[in-house]
Amino acid sequence: MQDTRHLRIHVEQPMDPSPTATTNEQQQQSEQLPYQAGDIATILPSNPAHLVSRFLSVLPPSIQSIADTPIRIQQRKQKSHSNFQESSLNHPWPERCTLRGLLTHCADIQSLPEREDLYSLSVYCNQNHPQGKDQRDKLISLSETSGAALYGDYIIREKRNWVDLFYDFDAVRWEGSGTSGDVALMTISHLLTILPSIAPRHFSIASSPSYMVRQTAALESKEGFDVELCVAVVDHILERNGAVYIAGGSKMARAVREEIVEALGSVLEGGEGDAKKLLNKLKRKGMFSIEAWS
Repeated sequence: MQDTRHLRIHVEQPMDPSPTATTNEQQQQSEQLPYQAGDIATILPSNPAHLVSRFLSVLPPSIQSIADTPIRIQQRKQKSHSNFQESSLNHPWPERCTLRGLLTHCADIQSLPEREDLYSLSVYCNQNHPQGKDQRDKLISLSETSGAALYGDYIIREKRNWVDLFYDFDAVRWEGSGTSGDVALMTISHLLTILPSIAPRHFSIASSPSYMVRQTAALESKEGFDVELCVAVVDHILERNGAVYIAGGSKMARAVREEIVEALGSVLEGGEGDAKKLLNKLKRKGMFSIEAWS
């Protein structure tokens, strides 16, 4: 089963919202819009402020204290074994930023850590922490092939992200009383080495520019245009000749069907009328069905 969402994003762009605009003027506006139905929209997500603050709270105090201090990041170069050319490490961090800004816009702290990440983190468990050795050994055990079942239970099933990981293994942030043996082993450089970066998300655009211009022109106070993103379902039905089966509560099933009709209607010449006809055709072929209960 494929999880599908229908999203609408408003993009600010000055346009003529006059209801007296002619058809030709509206058509010219639609031709100026920077997309067509079927194009790909690339979106770079960011982390919510409350999650970033929570992640900062589970880092070593020495790192927390510089969360809002501007820092400069210099990418190390490494030799490629294949062609001996220099290449940057696989972390597109900005050269100048604050740690809070980087955690908000660049680091994927909501992702699930890989097994090799757990091994990398084990190195920074402070052995002077009362449970430092046990936590280090547990991270190593979770990272090994023989511990695949443990990793599945702890990370995959419980969906523990990087914030949860640092919270559970507090020996990583422990600095004790500040004596020479109680200094946190992890520095900000180490942190940026093990954290993954946020990957852009790619979506198919479901809306037609001319449709969105008509909708925008009807709203006198609105400037810009809406881009509708239908994730997976339009291509699945129209391009891949795929089947759709909806099961669940009656309200949910009705809402999903309406979203599919709206998404298909935005790209079919006959609008939502053709979309409903297409779904009825698929239903007769056994390729579209709804099983709903109240």
